[in-house]
Amino acid sequence: MRKKTTLRLHRNVYIIITGIVLLAAAVQITNSEYLLQFNRNQNLTDTVQKWRPEEAKAAAASRSGPPFCLIYDPDDPEGYYEKINANAERVLEYMKRPVRQFDAETFRPEGCGAVVLSSAKLGLVDVAALADYVERGGYALITTTPNLDDAFYQLYRKMGIRSTGDYAAEHSIELTGNVLIGEQGLAMEEDFITNMSLRLELEDESRLLAQTASRVPLLWDHAYGQGKFMVFNGTMLQEKTNRGLIAGAISMLIPDFIYPVFNAKLMFIDDFPAPIADTIDRSIYDTYNRDRVHFFKEIWWPDMLKVAKQHGLEYTAVLIHSYTDQVQPPFAGPVDEDPAGLISYGREVIKSGGEIGLHGFNHQSLVTDSSVAAEFGYTAWDDAGDMAAAIRETVAFAAKAFPQYRLITYVPPSNVLSPEGREALKAAWPDMGIIASLYGEDATGLSYVQEYEIASDGILELPRVTSGYLELPFDRWAEANAMTSLGIFSHFVHPDDVLSAERSGNRSWEDLYDGFKNMQRRLNETYPWLRPLTAVEAGIEAERVLTSAVEWEREEDGTLNGTIQPFDGTSYYIFRTEKKINATSGCRSIRIDEGTYLIEAQKSKFSIHLGG
Repeated sequence: MRKKTTLRLHRNVYIIITGIVLLAAAVQITNSEYLLQFNRNQNLTDTVQKWRPEEAKAAAASRSGPPFCLIYDPDDPEGYYEKINANAERVLEYMKRPVRQFDAETFRPEGCGAVVLSSAKLGLVDVAALADYVERGGYALITTTPNLDDAFYQLYRKMGIRSTGDYAAEHSIELTGNVLIGEQGLAMEEDFITNMSLRLELEDESRLLAQTASRVPLLWDHAYGQGKFMVFNGTMLQEKTNRGLIAGAISMLIPDFIYPVFNAKLMFIDDFPAPIADTIDRSIYDTYNRDRVHFFKEIWWPDMLKVAKQHGLEYTAVLIHSYTDQVQPPFAGPVDEDPAGLISYGREVIKSGGEIGLHGFNHQSLVTDSSVAAEFGYTAWDDAGDMAAAIRETVAFAAKAFPQYRLITYVPPSNVLSPEGREALKAAWPDMGIIASLYGEDATGLSYVQEYEIASDGILELPRVTSGYLELPFDRWAEANAMTSLGIFSHFVHPDDVLSAERSGNRSWEDLYDGFKNMQRRLNETYPWLRPLTAVEAGIEAERVLTSAVEWEREEDGTLNGTIQPFDGTSYYIFRTEKKINATSGCRSIRIDEGTYLIEAQKSKFSIHLGG
């Protein structure tokens, strides 16, 4: 009988086998995560192809309730008052409140849900009629510094002013109330805060919401009779960036005020994935002992993934095919294309829950005007046909890297896009459903500036508000205003900001990284209710808001009822009230600031039951 032999493996062999099994399991999990997110893209993009511009128009036209009566002084060659009026109208449109425009001759306050007056000349309207309207329970917002004239002296005590002096140029603001949600106490002394204000003293009963560093009141409200005045003693509301002040003032002027928001936190990475030059940058090499390729692969990208995981970000990364300045065909196979980098970085973006979008064949803005292109050091395209050919090649390039993955979001290089460039994109790329450029105004007039809306051709306009790794004062201010008026944080960065002395402020990546982490930490502390979304996800949520109408009904016991039509899923609202919320039905409330709640409507009909 043959003796059995026992095979004994060395302990190290077991360790190796175990390692191989664990590695195989990790690879399988990684692939599963990638496939899960890949399938998610398919489901989301099917929805994108069903944008409904006609329903958005219908929803805008069906706003119910007493209208907000807007009147402005047209006697202004620079259009200052017209700009304030236009900003107020757009804020109310986002709030889904009806608006009625008046001229001075036809204006009567009867029947108005509130009056918004954009004129330094208060006598543009019948001040006695306006005062009577407020005293009987109406609400009036004065949006700019008033003139010291007879009309002012008829109204100033009713508006909560005790005494007044001369005018002064002011370049600061301190929020003494939460007119911008979550930002009470925010103080800034910056050149972009520019007001010509009256030095004045308020009545004790007036509620001060904002003042200058020298304690000149900027924004306050004052009860008069059964109604209330809200006054802005400044000249900055003509700037689009300051719309949050208008939204905050309106929502605090009218009791128990509610309006829809997007509730979205977006983070774009422009120029990524993109070809990375195999060069040595002294500032990087001296610190990290790596060339550019290995710095981005081994330092920058792992750091970005770490921030996303720690602070709840879903990146929308928009790719570049080439960094050549080529604007004439053929476009296939540019000398610097990097399919391996696209696949590697792209898969990690998708696996992390992010989205891949398109920035362009190269970084030449889609314009045929050579003077516009020259402003950025770019080369103008000859015609829309060449633009379309280049875009078509890049979409095909991405399709090879991610078969069946559909690119939806476009970010224009340098945020510049001409009408012919927009048409070229549509012709070459039928899946394009979103354009994400800029929300803020551009003094040069060159940028593609957007509102949040569905264009008549079915493309969703989804602008970005802020940018950079560091929280600079202007971006902090723009963010706070967008959060209050729209409930959205939409931000972008570039991988190569660290390579640009101008964009980095000569700071190292370590400094930029710390700044980026601190920004995200502060954002989450101020707005913990925000949902991290990709551009496509946010586009779907924005379309839901834009295409729905809401009817409001107030019961005698203080209950506020809302009816959403059509109802396509959970919707979000900001609700301002000085009362206690006793109960809710069809929705839930989350306190996000003093007297301020996020309402999450889970049914088409929902109610908020208020106490004293």
